[in-house]
Amino acid sequence: MRKLDSVIMELEGRGLKFRLQTSLRVGYVADILFKKEKIIILDTRNADPFAVRKLAAAGYAVFVIPEGKLDDDQIRAFCDEVEKGLKS
Repeated sequence: MRKLDSVIMELEGRGLKFRLQTSLRVGYVADILFKKEKIIILDTRNADPFAVRKLAAAGYAVFVIPEGKLDDDQIRAFCDEVEKGLKS
């Protein structure tokens, strides 16, 4: 299973509402978008430094799924960080 799929399943399991593969006005596609909170999650393959800076400059909080193989605990920890961002 891809890391992105694991993150999606974990976020859905927490009852969070988000959009997938959403085109943004700044010319990028968010793998996962929390529209109201302006939070974006990018898969590692889509997270070049320029894109991350441009999205942040447009007012989005950007979370990038870490590189390498992630176990279930690491996926949960990543989603914990995203959820903290939703509450702040």
